[in-house]
Amino acid sequence: MDVELEAKVIKRFIINRKQERYLGFIQAEKTRRKFTDELAHFSSQLKDFEEIKGNEWKVLEEKLKNLGNPTDCYMISENSEIDAKRLDVKLALRESIGYGSGTLIVFGDANMVYYEGEGPSDRWISKLIK
Repeated sequence: MDVELEAKVIKRFIINRKQERYLGFIQAEKTRRKFTDELAHFSSQLKDFEEIKGNEWKVLEEKLKNLGNPTDCYMISENSEIDAKRLDVKLALRESIGYGSGTLIVFGDANMVYYEGEGPSDRWISKLIK
């Protein structure tokens, strides 16, 4: 678990009034699950994101080019098999897009985040931070 990176994600991309609560949750593995359990219906907690309409693969491919095509990413997910792991970008996307699990995929040093919620059209991409 990369608490420092997760804290950056929360501070950069989660609405201000929820940050303190989530920062508290991620400090211990025992309470972290409270944070990941909320990810399925999380889009209202996000800031500086835009909804992805259409093919998320094409949108992500273009955004990742702008980020220098990172090869790996960090997963924050209610799916415990991928949560708190660094994965190859393509594997991470294959393991999360369309699975209906609340997931944040963190690229770089929290320079960009992809979010997928429970619903089929609940897909969002953050603005790129350089």
